[in-house]
Amino acid sequence: MTSVAGDALLTLAAIAGAACILLVVAALLFDVGIVLFRTGSMSPTIPAGSAALVREVPVGELHVGDVVTVDRPGRLPVTHRIVAIDDGGAGGARRLTLRGDANPVDDPQPYEVPTARIVLASVPGVAPVIGSMGHPAVIGGLTVGATALVVWAFWPRRRREPPPPPPVDPREPASTTATTASLVIALLAVAAATVAQAPMSASAAVEESVVQGQVLRLTAIGDPELMQRMTPGDTVAWEVGISADAPEPGTIDVGMIGSGDAGLGLVVEASWCAVRWTGGACDDPVPLLAPEPLPVDGVAQELLTMTTAEQRWIRFLVTMPVSGSDAAGLADLEVHAVGSGDEVRIGTAPGSGAGLGATGLDATVPIAAAAASACVGALLLRRARRLGR
Repeated sequence: MTSVAGDALLTLAAIAGAACILLVVAALLFDVGIVLFRTGSMSPTIPAGSAALVREVPVGELHVGDVVTVDRPGRLPVTHRIVAIDDGGAGGARRLTLRGDANPVDDPQPYEVPTARIVLASVPGVAPVIGSMGHPAVIGGLTVGATALVVWAFWPRRRREPPPPPPVDPREPASTTATTASLVIALLAVAAATVAQAPMSASAAVEESVVQGQVLRLTAIGDPELMQRMTPGDTVAWEVGISADAPEPGTIDVGMIGSGDAGLGLVVEASWCAVRWTGGACDDPVPLLAPEPLPVDGVAQELLTMTTAEQRWIRFLVTMPVSGSDAAGLADLEVHAVGSGDEVRIGTAPGSGAGLGATGLDATVPIAAAAASACVGALLLRRARRLGR
């Protein structure tokens, strides 16, 4: 009975590994990919938590009404419906005006692109599962688990009355269990290596959070997924708006506090604008911080002083340098405001445990585990042949 159960589990694992490889091959040969939706901007057509299958096509093949994913430099791609197409683009590109089905207005500006990824189909509720499968720790765990399953299937067991061993013909193929086990290990080795290195797209997931005091208000805008998945060379933006509803005129002192892992070597720069930034731009930006290492000592650093009748929108750009950064770790950047008898603060990790930096294992870990599993599978297969199992 246990042998049958082992064969069944190994077969299921082999099927899962084959499915992973088929997806990778489709992505390479047919420009097919997966988009994960973390927001509900396309609801109810594509609700939050859905996963969509997309294929890259020339922009000339698109029509009004198509749901497409377009890339945005320095930011996550956005997946919305085409409401207008302008043929005035240069070099074969066209300007696409997009709008999410749940949004009352079009996106702030058209996207001029030569190609886009058209949504072929979507499945609701599977984005969290797919997203977790791409994490290096999960891939490594699945690989090690498959190895343990194979070792259990081949582990020598004592028999009370072992039958005489049949003659072994070296030309005879290995048993079903041995063949399936070797297939599992080989597929998982390839799948772990390809999935760990393949990029995964996601829909735009910029979040806005507000902290309201008795008088002061802080509004933070950023993408927490981008912030905590930084890699060397990445730059992420974080905007904080400061305003007040004070009964009497006064002043507000604004500062920042950095904390976390100094080994990340993060560099921060900042500018402020009197109005909210639009698409990362401002008509009259005022430099506030030149690029400098993000302080992580937890000590407050003064940024600016404003009146209660004014607004200030600070845009921070945090960069992880190409060299000199640890592979994993987190840091937090916090803005605090004091004035009119009130004090409020907001950070990149407001109670979520997230923040700025990189989390998880390095991609080499699951790849090494897959390679080790392949070696174990080969040794077990050789042993099975010798024993004639």
